[in-house]
Amino acid sequence: MSDVALNDIRLDIAGLPGNAGVQALRQQAADVFARTGLPGKRAEDWKYTDLSRLSAVLGESWWVTAAQTEPADVHVIDDLDAYRLVFVAGQFQAEQSNLPTGVQMLPLADFLANDTAERGHCLFHVDESAPLFNGLMAANTALASDGLCACIGDDVQLDKPLYIIHNGSSTAHVLNGLMLGRNAKVTLIEHFVGAGSDAALSNIATYLRLGENAELRHYRLQLESDKQFHIGRVEVKQARDSRYILHAVELGAQLSRADIVVDLAEPGASCALHGLFVASGRQHIDHHTRIDHNAPHCRSRENYRTVLDGRSHAVFNGKIVVAEGAIKTDSAQSNGNLLLSKNAGVDTKPELEIYNDDVKCAHGVTVGQLDEDQLFYLKSRGLSTEEARQLLTFAFADEILTAMDIPAVRRFIEHKAFAKLPNMTDLEGLLG
Repeated sequence: MSDVALNDIRLDIAGLPGNAGVQALRQQAADVFARTGLPGKRAEDWKYTDLSRLSAVLGESWWVTAAQTEPADVHVIDDLDAYRLVFVAGQFQAEQSNLPTGVQMLPLADFLANDTAERGHCLFHVDESAPLFNGLMAANTALASDGLCACIGDDVQLDKPLYIIHNGSSTAHVLNGLMLGRNAKVTLIEHFVGAGSDAALSNIATYLRLGENAELRHYRLQLESDKQFHIGRVEVKQARDSRYILHAVELGAQLSRADIVVDLAEPGASCALHGLFVASGRQHIDHHTRIDHNAPHCRSRENYRTVLDGRSHAVFNGKIVVAEGAIKTDSAQSNGNLLLSKNAGVDTKPELEIYNDDVKCAHGVTVGQLDEDQLFYLKSRGLSTEEARQLLTFAFADEILTAMDIPAVRRFIEHKAFAKLPNMTDLEGLLG
């Protein structure tokens, strides 16, 4: 990276919220970013995702945030009863938000303006040894201007989901931190939308910490516009007997990449990662997951389904690491990919790295097109070719959709997902 670009980053940092301690951490991250730069295809974890078009489209200073214009209307989830937090171009919008009472919850900018340097370290840090580390993580730490900072106390169970809407109509760097105390229970919905007509970048990092016997249900819904780039990281650390359930949906953006890193740090912790990608045109979607079983008697499940049309491309890499002392590990991973076009493609790689014998681990991958025998069977029962294709496509994705336990979210994703595909507009009528 050029000295001019590095100076630009430092100038941007100077105007961001945070006391002297936080500013020092930002500068440290900027130095790491300047040294590492954008990850390239020579890196094993990025060889199928080319970020050169990010700088080609947005320019050499692709990280620079633009002045926010009045955003167009966005389609939020109808009939969803939730606490709402709205961010536009990375900035919290208090007048459009509805925060819960009785919990410690602040926009990150307010947290940094009122807190000490020591507590800033809990979110602002750069660990180059972290799994799936890359320069974009450092860029987020250096440039994040706002986000959610929340501590949910022991035994607190929120009566409604936390619904965070990120309107990414211009480039933004957002940093979220959510800590759940002992026995706490929360549902978090992150909804990424973009109504702007200009190319932009959303660089989002979400750090989650679950206390003993805590439960977090996390919906991560990416539906940004086809002009946008989306880079995301979710980092989870779990204490004893805690439970983390992720529903990751990728429908939007011209290029998106998300890294999901889960540390099952204490005995009895469990996680379940559900993913649904639906892509068309020339979209590119990349998810890397890593689950570290670092304690005994932990359980993990992964089930990702991909539906690809046009010239779209998907990447899935799921790695499970079982540490030497993590006896009685129970882990299973499944990745299914449905290609609706001969020009669509997927690169998928499940990985197991196991350092003891007393475990139960499995993984499986399928890549294919709609089954001709199944199509023939449905047509023989009176369905047209298109109706049969619709039903089989829906059935392929339905296993992921039915795992969503909020009906309003499930209906919303069903409509948005299948509206992307040809000849799927009559699906609701077909299903009755």
